[in-house]
Amino acid sequence: MTVRIGMIGAGRMANTHADCLAQIAQARIVAVADVLPDRAQTLAARSGATGYTDYRTMLAREKLDAVYICTPTGEHAQPAIDTAEHGLPFFIEKPLTLTMRDAWRVARAVERANVMTCVCYHWRYTHAALKAQEILGDRPVALTAAEWWWTLPPIPWLRDKDLGGGQVVDQTTHLTDLCQLFAGEVTEVYAAYSHNAYRDAEFHNWDGYALAFKHASGAVGSLRCTYALFKEIAEFQVPRVELIAREMFLRITPTGLIVVTPQGRQEFANTGAHHFGANHAFISAVVTGDASYIRSSVPATLRSLALTLAANESAQTGKPINLAEFMRAAE
Repeated sequence: MTVRIGMIGAGRMANTHADCLAQIAQARIVAVADVLPDRAQTLAARSGATGYTDYRTMLAREKLDAVYICTPTGEHAQPAIDTAEHGLPFFIEKPLTLTMRDAWRVARAVERANVMTCVCYHWRYTHAALKAQEILGDRPVALTAAEWWWTLPPIPWLRDKDLGGGQVVDQTTHLTDLCQLFAGEVTEVYAAYSHNAYRDAEFHNWDGYALAFKHASGAVGSLRCTYALFKEIAEFQVPRVELIAREMFLRITPTGLIVVTPQGRQEFANTGAHHFGANHAFISAVVTGDASYIRSSVPATLRSLALTLAANESAQTGKPINLAEFMRAAE
């Protein structure tokens, strides 16, 4: 089976996914929609696809098997709902939306249409994450700790917290998603943010973030991240999730997994493009009709989004946020 794909959005992440899809024999991009005609045509030309400036026209005219949604986050909800209403599986960039209210709207549309979905939490699909789950087994996690030192986002709209949500919502959601994957759902979060490194006129965003949270399993967790540094910092301090279990330390990074126990140290390397696993899983699910390939559906990742949005609310109110109540209030 050839999976005929329509792309909504033709920017940086659409091109990243197109690179991955080019390596999957069953995948074929047949249509690309972007409000910027030149950008739509440029991506469409890579695979002989048809370019559109309105995704609704693309959905109406093209015979598609799946859709990729790679628009800015604030423009995710309606394309996702419209795609679900056309009965089409979709792959969508994270974060799903900028509000829980929109996230619930998408989730309800997906439930009504009974379509397969994949939110691009691509760290879940890496060899490091899969191996960490295998090694941890049933051991309870005592502590989760995540860090990401970074610089100003390369995409202009992401620099504005009102458009991108800030680093916790847009970027380090990958890390806190893994924290919940390994230690269970977060029940409460308390966050404090800073805006000290930049003036608001030059960077309308927070530049330092600190979160503390509780897992339902009894584990406790934390996240520290910043936009105040420079991209070369990644050579010194790579993004990471660290997991502590009884006599076991695990560190997950973009390059792989390190496990340290009293018996010694083991390393397991990731291979291939970091986004490939998520793309391959989604296409495999569409080809076979087997949703079990997908580890990050819309329903399965709602709480990952909720944790980040609740952290933003906590930072602005100065109060800890109960996630169950936060999610219910928007439903």
